[in-house]
Amino acid sequence: MNDRIQELDVFLRVADASSFSAAARGLDCSPSTVSKRIQRLEDRLRVRLFHRTSRVLGLTLEGEKFLAAAHRVIEAIDEAEEGLGQSGCEASGVLRINCPLLLAQHQLSPLIPEFLQRHPAMRLEFVLSSAPLEPVENQIDVSFQSGSIPDSSMVARRIASTRWGLCAAPSYLARQGTPRTLDDLRHHNCLNFLPGAFPNHWPLRDGAELAAHEPKGNIGSNSSELLRSFAVAGVGIARLSDMHIDSDIRAGRLVRVLEAFRPGTEAPLYVVYAGRRNLSLRVKAFLDFVVEKFATPPLADQAVSSTTLPVT
Repeated sequence: MNDRIQELDVFLRVADASSFSAAARGLDCSPSTVSKRIQRLEDRLRVRLFHRTSRVLGLTLEGEKFLAAAHRVIEAIDEAEEGLGQSGCEASGVLRINCPLLLAQHQLSPLIPEFLQRHPAMRLEFVLSSAPLEPVENQIDVSFQSGSIPDSSMVARRIASTRWGLCAAPSYLARQGTPRTLDDLRHHNCLNFLPGAFPNHWPLRDGAELAAHEPKGNIGSNSSELLRSFAVAGVGIARLSDMHIDSDIRAGRLVRVLEAFRPGTEAPLYVVYAGRRNLSLRVKAFLDFVVEKFATPPLADQAVSSTTLPVT
């Protein structure tokens, strides 16, 4: 790639991320190197492409015009390379992934060794949080999210879904009895999410209607994993995703309760990334891998659901 094409690539990355540091991370170089290349491009074109302030980096009018032309040039190069059946480049650099701890532990960690074998020049950084982080501010390349995706500038690709149900340890049910009706839940210790951390009402089917049950109990948390641990320890009844508790159900650590009242609705899981063209090779490689792997879950999981995953 000659200097002028390199400058276009750097320009597109900076325009996409609105950040010199984020572009530098993707290019595996220093922010000062990115800044110098943009300055050299501006000097050659004799126009300012970016407005620069201490808090904001945005395109000028000339930058907006140049952006469209730069996209066409890079797309033409990409098409030519794809026509030969190879990109000519290896995916490399740092990829920052935002997702909940539960998903990282149970779904992603078994897959990552194979991904790194395929792409040994890449480094993955996991930024774990219960709620999605702002991508530009936190330099996030890819995130896993559930529910609605409010940022219309991002692409949200649905890769899986999950159902939620009630569960408890055999030791708890032996002490407190097994609930048979929705009214029985009033006499049980319900382990629930904190307000604002996740929807903390329990939608349960009451005949043909869905009833929003308000659980009461002596433990609340913003972590699914912690609620699961308390449920396994026999503290109370929890509402968790199927895939989260599947291994516990098989091992007998937990049993499902009030299955007749569980609604059939599913919660989607999305992989979310910047919605602009010319995705970096490292992002594209990870997206292709995730879509491939989540489309064919392990055989042990297919007995539960062919496309189910925990989402928090």
